Order: sequence, then C-alpha cells, then structure tokens
Amino acid sequence: MSTQDAPSPELRDSRSGREELHELSRGEEKRANQDAEEGPVADYDPHISVEQRFGRNDGVAIGIQIAQEIHRLRGDLLNPDWITQRLATYERSVEERAALTGILSRENVLVLHGPEGAGRYTAALDALHQKVGTHIRQVRREPGEPFNGAEGLQGKDTGWILDLRDEGDRRHSGIGPALAEDASHLQRSGSYLAVLISTEAWERAAKGTTDLDYELPFPDSKRVLRAHLEKVTPPVEAARWLNAKKITDGIDDLVPAAVVEWAHIIREAERLEEETGQSFEELVNHVVEAAEDWRTRLLEWHNNHCDSAHRNYLLAASVLDGATAETVYAAADVLARALGETPAPHTGQQGLGVIALTDAIEADLTEEDTIAFRRPRFAAAVVDYFWADRPHLIKDFTRWTAAQTNNKDLPDEITDQLADRVIGWALDYMDRKRTTKLLREIAEQWAESLPEQASDLLTAAVLDPGTSRRACAAYLTWARRSDEEVPPRLKVALAQACERLAAAYPTMMLLRLTELAAHTESEEVLGTVGQALTVLWDLPKQRQAIQDRLKEWAAGTQEGRRTAAHHAFVHLAARTAEGGRPVLLTAAHEDAHWAWHAARWRGLLDNSVPFQKPLGKALNVWMDAAVAHSDLREQILTIFQHAVYQPQTDPVYVAERFLALNRLLYSWAPVQSSQPPTDQGYLRDQLILALHRADPAAPMSEPHAPVG
Repeated sequence: MSTQDAPSPELRDSRSGREELHELSRGEEKRANQDAEEGPVADYDPHISVEQRFGRNDGVAIGIQIAQEIHRLRGDLLNPDWITQRLATYERSVEERAALTGILSRENVLVLHGPEGAGRYTAALDALHQKVGTHIRQVRREPGEPFNGAEGLQGKDTGWILDLRDEGDRRHSGIGPALAEDASHLQRSGSYLAVLISTEAWERAAKGTTDLDYELPFPDSKRVLRAHLEKVTPPVEAARWLNAKKITDGIDDLVPAAVVEWAHIIREAERLEEETGQSFEELVNHVVEAAEDWRTRLLEWHNNHCDSAHRNYLLAASVLDGATAETVYAAADVLARALGETPAPHTGQQGLGVIALTDAIEADLTEEDTIAFRRPRFAAAVVDYFWADRPHLIKDFTRWTAAQTNNKDLPDEITDQLADRVIGWALDYMDRKRTTKLLREIAEQWAESLPEQASDLLTAAVLDPGTSRRACAAYLTWARRSDEEVPPRLKVALAQACERLAAAYPTMMLLRLTELAAHTESEEVLGTVGQALTVLWDLPKQRQAIQDRLKEWAAGTQEGRRTAAHHAFVHLAARTAEGGRPVLLTAAHEDAHWAWHAARWRGLLDNSVPFQKPLGKALNVWMDAAVAHSDLREQILTIFQHAVYQPQTDPVYVAERFLALNRLLYSWAPVQSSQPPTDQGYLRDQLILALHRADPAAPMSEPHAPVG
C-alpha cells in the first residue's frame, strides 16, 4: 500500500546550463516591491517539498533531512536504502503494478495522475524500480522553468521522475505530445520517465496521448495502516488495532498521508503500553485524541486549571519534554516573566512544589526525576493549543522557547531536539498564519547565539512545502534591505542558507546572494556571500548557467539586475584557489572564456565608484596572480586591456575606464622613487603601456614609462 504521496520537490532539468529565469525573475521583481512579511504571495509557487513535513520529523534531525532533500533536488541518484524504505510499505495489487510496468515497457514514458494523496510518487518509484533497480533520479528544474524534453536526461538505464503535481495547469498544457516524442530518445538509452501530474492538468495536457497515462485511485485505508504497522521496523501487530472500531472509523476515507500519521501515533502508544501498562482501551482512546491534537482534553484541562502556575508549568514541561523537574520548575518561572506575569514566590515552602505541579498537569515523575507525559503526541499538542489560544503571546513565548536552547541545565541531546522542535513549530505556524514574522524573530535571535540552527531554520523554510514560496519571497526582501533594517548577523545566516540551497536552486540563490552583497557594509556578510558564490561557481553543471545569467543581467535594462551582476562578479573575482590563483581562472574553469571576464570587468570599471573597495580587492588578487603565475599573466593582461577598450563597440577609449583602472593599478603597486623597481611595478607599467599602445586615438607615440 502506498505511503503518502511523496512531496512534490521543485525539480530541475539535468541540463542545468540551459536554465531560464525569465518567468521567475519577473515574478520576483514584482514580489520584491511587496512586503514579503505580510499577506499572501499568491503568484509565487516554487512547489518545493520534503520527504516529511519538518514539523513532524519523527525523530529525524533537521540537518539530516535538509541534506537528504538537497541531495534529491540536485538530481543525484536516489539513495538505495531510502528507496527500499519507501517501497517497504507499498502494496498495490498485482494487476495494477503490472499495468504500470506495462506502460513503461511499451512507451518508456508513464504519466501517473489522480487525486492528491493517492500515492503517485511511490507508485512511480515502484514501477521504475522494477525496470532499472535503484538507478533512479529526479528531473532537475528551477522553479517556473518549463520541462525541455528528455534529450537532457542523460544516463543509460536510468529511471527519471518528473514531478508536476502542484504546478499550474496552463504551464504544461502541451506536454502530452512532447512526452510522446521523447519516447524514442528514452528507448535508445534504455531509460524510463515517470511523470506525476494532477488529473485536471493532464486532461488539458494529454492531447490524444492517453496511452501514456494511468489514473491512480486511493488505496484502502485499512491496508495502508496495516502496511505501516507491520512493514516498518520494529513491526507492530496490526490485527488488534484494525479490530478496534474507533480506529477504523477514524481512518475511514482519510488520504494515505493522514493514515500514516495514525500509524505513527499507534507506534507511540505501543511504546507507552510497555512503559505504563495502560489498558488497550485507554490506548485506543489516546490514539483517537492524539489524532485530534488532544484539543477536547486540553480544553477541559484549561477550564479546570485557571492558575498561571499550573499552565506555565504545563507549557514549560511540554517545550522541554524529557527535562528534569527542577529544570522545568525554574524555566516555568522564567516563562511567566516572559509572558508579563509575576511568578508566585517559592521561598521556603510557599507555592506549589514539583510533585503537586506535575500531578496537576497529569504527568509522572520518572526515577530519573524527569517529567513524562503518558499520552502520545501530548507535548506537541500543548504547544499547538497555546498558539491557538493565546495569539497575542506567541512572540514572547517564541522568544522564551528559542532562548531555552541556550539553557545550560539542559543536556545536549534535549537542546538539539528542542532546536529541531522549535523549527518545526515555527514552520507550522508560518504555514497556518501565512506570515514570516515569527521566522524572522527566531532567526534573528538564533543568528547571535545559535548560528547553525539559524541557518537550519532558514534552509528548512525553503524546503518545506507549506512555507517555501513565502520564505523565498521574504529572503529577497531581506537581502535588499540595509544593515539597519536587517542586522548583519541575520544576513550572515541567510547567506549561509543560500549557500546550502544553491546546490538545488542555483539561479534563485544567486539572485539573493548578489542582493545581499549589494546592500551591506558588513565585512562578515560580504565574506560569507563571497564564500557562498564560490561554492555556487564550483558546481560544474551550474558554471555556464551562472555566466549566462550574469551576462544577461549586466546587459539588461533593470538597474537592480545590473548591480547584482556586478556584485556577483566582483566577489567571485576576489576569491582564490590554491596558490592564490583566482577561482575564476583556475584550470577547473577553463570554460570561462576571457571575453566574458573582460565584459564583466568592463562593467565594473564603468561603475567603479560604488564598487571601489571590492573592485580594488579583486584587482589586487588578479594582479598578484599575474606576478606569481606566469601561465596566467598573458590572459590577465589581455582581459584588462579588453576591459578598457572593446574594438567591436568602442571607437576610442572610454576615459573613465582607463582612469579607473589606472588608479587601481597604482593603488596595487604604488610608485616608490626611493626603492628599486619591483615585479609589481614592472607588471603595472607593462599593462599601462599596453593600454596606451592599444588606444585608437593615440597609436603613434609611446608614453613615458612611470618610475617603477
């Protein structure tokens, strides 16, 4: 039986060098003029998703989830163990599986459509697995980019998954005939393509190619539950749960994803049965209430416990789930003050002690003196209830929660778990409330004290299906604001997140990184951006796309894009590889033609005033490399000469360019009359002399060589 539909990652064509940004960039420019922290961003839909919602990670660390998802989005081979895990719970009928593999065998293309949550992703994975084993990849595409055909899907005997489930109907209205044409290319390479799409979109896109498709129905909910209990390690005996009417009534007509959640809750209930000896009837009731987020039980409890001491202790115990009673007791007082209250005095024996408070919140004290809730999913439900019940206190509560990750009384494992839980809560809140204010609040707080977690949070927000579009729009807005509006430490965390995401979304992250560089005075931010741009450049499949993008932006009519192109290039130009060689000129980057470099330097020389400091740094790197590496000298001198004068377009020197480069050269190698000539001085004079000789307005005379 299928698990939930795997999320719909925004995938990119493997021909990443042909990425097109036109549609996306127009939308982003429009959104950048909006306040991305308020209201809907309805026209932006990158459809980025992850294997699981980050808010329900079932013990999988956020950092691991991020790495796994970026790996998938890069179009790398899917992890064989991950494929095995996904298919372990897949139990479609023999006839249905045969029908899917039959279409692939005949056409090399399979279009799976059906209702949301029907299990299209897992069905595609299974069908491809039967044909090519674990040699399966996802098609790589930037958000908003059309699928350009199977010719770019390189790789013999490979299974490809093209996920279009969440994309607009119009974007792929003619994809049916195109897929039919792709069959011959796939047949020659022995490869197969599975396309996931909504039924509505396919009805518009098929255009007579229905021999490629299969409409996937919902699987039976009971079989889904049985599979996720009995075929996941450790296995759980499903019979007694499926014989409980409250369970079968609860899962009736649910989509597979929701049934899987019930399976997770049942597993937690099984563990509690071993620890507490609760009756099966109690466990069944707990599972049903947990599936309903314990809302009825929590409402009843709050009606009976109006004392803030009780409520703050419950909330603190839920946030610090697994901490000692003493730690929770102290944290509850800090929480009270954070929420604007004066906690009850605890001198002597005044006020309630931990035993009474723990009893009041219907929890137990373990032998290790920790607080344990004996209900599945109860701690998370308490936090959800608070967010719904006290919206005016969410900001103060979140500040307190994020600060608890620095609580020295907490063991490291609880601190790490808490940071992951805070990320999940923040993304869940962002998804439900459609605002990035809380995201900004936590990221800014963590950027100072927990920079790695701040980067995790910002990265996860782009990878989560419910928050991706809003996060991407917000990041572009933040990147374009001054250091006074967005603190440099937050910008550093944002640049680090963009660096991680660049492997999956190079064009989107390139724009945000260049905007960060254009709107900061912080050396730390600039250094982080430079590092991120270097990582992006070092992705071999992305290098040509970056060159094309910077060329396009520099030649465009939008001043913001031209500035972004200049910033991106000047920061890349200042980065060095081993031995001080510019990364843009290392052997690994021979595909970067000197004319491209000359054009980028020309743009900087035309705008030298606002780029004076980074431009000087970059020129120093290149001229130092020309001195130290004879094999680079001629190339560098040629690039600078053509940066000043381009015969195809310039009838004479542009004086501003010449003067700008002249100033930079003398800043790099100042004239020192009392000192003997240096290698730097000789090279400076050589370049200036070459520039004079190339001047079409004065070719006949040689200038007096400056004193070196």
